[in-house]
Amino acid sequence: MVEKRTVTLVTLAMLVWAATSTSLLGYYYLRLQEYEGLSKEYEKVTMRVNVLIDYGNETKVWHNNTIVSQGATLLNATKRVASVQTTYHYELQAVFIDTINGVPTTKTEGYWWWKYWDENSKVWKDGEMGADLYILKPDETVMWLFIKM
Repeated sequence: MVEKRTVTLVTLAMLVWAATSTSLLGYYYLRLQEYEGLSKEYEKVTMRVNVLIDYGNETKVWHNNTIVSQGATLLNATKRVASVQTTYHYELQAVFIDTINGVPTTKTEGYWWWKYWDENSKVWKDGEMGADLYILKPDETVMWLFIKM
């Protein structure tokens, strides 16, 4: 009689385990489907860019595959990867970089300049406008360079 009761309890425990496992599997499968759908929607409104910060002292820090919104500016992307302080100059209608990660622009030490990687010519080219006006392209690579005086 004890053996039959033990078999019954073990069978019942296995049924409970199977039902619980199946329920959890179904729940997580549905969550995965939901996540994949949200991920596809997210990819429609975002893009990835690469940002290099060159401190001008042999220290270079890459921020590859930085996710930014479509239409983001260089300034937006820089603020995603670094602590940035800026000043807007109304007379020039431009934003100037005061500091990146605590390294300041000064008349005696140096200043921050940005460049972009030209895929066609395979060289760094100077930025042609302010970082707040430059709209990034998907998979673009940009660099902030501290130029010492």
